[in-house]
Amino acid sequence: MTAKDHSDRLRANFERVKEIIQAEEMWERVPNEARDFSPENLENLVKFAYFGGFIDMAGARNLLFLEKKEIKVRLAQWYEEVREKGCWLC
Repeated sequence: MTAKDHSDRLRANFERVKEIIQAEEMWERVPNEARDFSPENLENLVKFAYFGGFIDMAGARNLLFLEKKEIKVRLAQWYEEVREKGCWLC
């Protein structure tokens, strides 16, 4: 897979998770700086969707192209981050 293909897939998943959040009528809770595509913003939207209950762990893993072991590590990091900083839902 080329870098462009990977970037296109990330961008497509950004749009998918954005649509999921919009369908839940929660897009207005997303900060303006997180509304434009970047890999970091994709992860932030996936995190928001996961903690909001809009997607499950498998959905988060698929949207971020992570293996099962990788998503478990990432989820532990997210929980710690939410404990320390809160989240957009809080």
